[in-house]
Amino acid sequence: MTGQRKSLGMRKAEATESGWRAAGYCGLEHPEGKAWCSKPPNHAGRRHVDYYNGRKSLGDATGTEWDE
Repeated sequence: MTGQRKSLGMRKAEATESGWRAAGYCGLEHPEGKAWCSKPPNHAGRRHVDYYNGRKSLGDATGTEWDE
């Protein structure tokens, strides 16, 4: 076996991102956690948006937004 083994946390993060991408989302996690980018993969610009989490009211179109 060559190289160092990845930690459990690193493997879980990679699996989560892979699942988001398989579902058709960017999947980048917000730096503070509890939000993931729900734009399409390889979206233009570096602005990430979670359309599902972080909305202030039910009528809001977007939730948490952040820059990469």
